[in-house]
Amino acid sequence: MRWPFQAPAAVSLTYDDGLPDNLDRAIPDLEDLGFRATFYLTTGKRCVRRRRLDWRRAFERGHEIGSHSASHPCRADAYARPPRWLARDLRLEGWPPDRISREVGEAALWLKEEIGDDPWRTYAYPCCATSIGSPPDEGPYDEAVRRHHFAARVGGGGPNDPGSVDLLRVRSFPCVHPSFRELAGYCDAARPGGGWTVLMFHSIGGWRIRTRRSVHRELLDHLARGGFWVAPLRDVARHILENRG
Repeated sequence: MRWPFQAPAAVSLTYDDGLPDNLDRAIPDLEDLGFRATFYLTTGKRCVRRRRLDWRRAFERGHEIGSHSASHPCRADAYARPPRWLARDLRLEGWPPDRISREVGEAALWLKEEIGDDPWRTYAYPCCATSIGSPPDEGPYDEAVRRHHFAARVGGGGPNDPGSVDLLRVRSFPCVHPSFRELAGYCDAARPGGGWTVLMFHSIGGWRIRTRRSVHRELLDHLARGGFWVAPLRDVARHILENRG
């Protein structure tokens, strides 16, 4: 895979949930260096809907605004003890196929109408859960996602190999109170093989699954100095789709 600008590797910075600090801190930091990123919105959240015009403006400036579902359903069986925020109604173990179809479709429609049409919009699985029902069944969720998106992000694993990556299972590194060295090392690991690193952020300088803003800025400086191709997940996935054999 040849990356644009003869870059040694690709990096996609993704931010989940549509938190206000992504608008107020992450985007200014990115744009200071001319970078664009991917923001996955949970479209039913009040904080997202209150600032939908700000998200539309970010989309118009070249950031990807992707889907993180309408209500952020997760699997309770992924936890030794289900967290308090995971209401019983949002536990995927009890969801039938028609409900996951409505969930994904509702979020896709809201983004199209409120943010703007994007035929290459991508999806991020909430909690990295890719199945419904008990026993787990990935088929209905896959079908719902494919209907509205050409690529999707999950969690876990190292940098993606552009020659073999499943674009509906793009691996990412969850950033949970990370250090700069940790983040830089993960990005640098993609260089030898010309790979694709995807980082999964939540809050920048806030309180929930936080990355310190100073660490965020230091990482962006490192990526700029290192000559990486820093682009939204949508753009890198599309480049791979159109250029690999």
